[in-house]
Amino acid sequence: MMRTRLLALLIAGVTTAAHAQFGDILRKIDPNKVTKSVKVAREASRDFTEGEEADIGRVVSARILATYPLAKNEKLQQYVTLVGNTVAAYSSRPTLEWHFAVIDTPIINAFSTPGGFIFITTGALQAMKNEAELAGVLGHEIAHCTQKHILKEIKRSNVISASVDLAQSTGAGAQWLNDDRARQIGQLAYDKLFTTGLSRGDEAEADRIGFQLADAAGYRAGELLNFLAELEKLETTSAMKQLTATHPAPAERIAALRPLVRQPEHGAILAERWASWTAKLSRTGT
Repeated sequence: MMRTRLLALLIAGVTTAAHAQFGDILRKIDPNKVTKSVKVAREASRDFTEGEEADIGRVVSARILATYPLAKNEKLQQYVTLVGNTVAAYSSRPTLEWHFAVIDTPIINAFSTPGGFIFITTGALQAMKNEAELAGVLGHEIAHCTQKHILKEIKRSNVISASVDLAQSTGAGAQWLNDDRARQIGQLAYDKLFTTGLSRGDEAEADRIGFQLADAAGYRAGELLNFLAELEKLETTSAMKQLTATHPAPAERIAALRPLVRQPEHGAILAERWASWTAKLSRTGT
């Protein structure tokens, strides 16, 4: 039954082209709203609203897409979106407006921004062998969103309080303050994703929840460990430099996940469907 559901999902319809979709999303950025949202949430010690999350996510996504272009392979974009939405439907936030995109770089990585914006690199896809591995990796990123890991880092930062102090001491205009702070908020999240990384606890939680989401969606969740084993083989390569700087070692992650693997293993792997949808995948994303 679950396998049938997985098979049916990817022929259910056609998604909007990724380039058009993300272009529309990023045009909605309002720096004033972003800075105000962070300031209010921080001062009120409350959670961000879903709309505020999306505003912050757009800022960070724009920063990402200024560095890495979207892959031009629309069939691949559609495939990743449909697999991502399948897994996200089993998350604790199934009604969030999720967005998935493949970016064109040989770097092996995947990352998410607040509000459900999830990116995976062509390099990461090339290191995979089946759809179940993709489901596990996307589940990991979905978990970062559902657990609000980046948002918690933003709330803990002094970006907003520092901006208020500066404005009061210099008499700077509100527009300058908000534009500048919105950029700083985006940079803070970008640094967490690409330079300093999230805490080991956050990464372990994302691995565990991502594994469970793939399993709930009907995939053979243990395939995530096979993907991590492949990353372990590539650990000293330049393609892995960014990931090793921001995540625990693959061997450590495998050891933590192994107790979750059911025996005997069950669930869909879908290697043939993976091969058909990714047949033209190359370093250029075409």
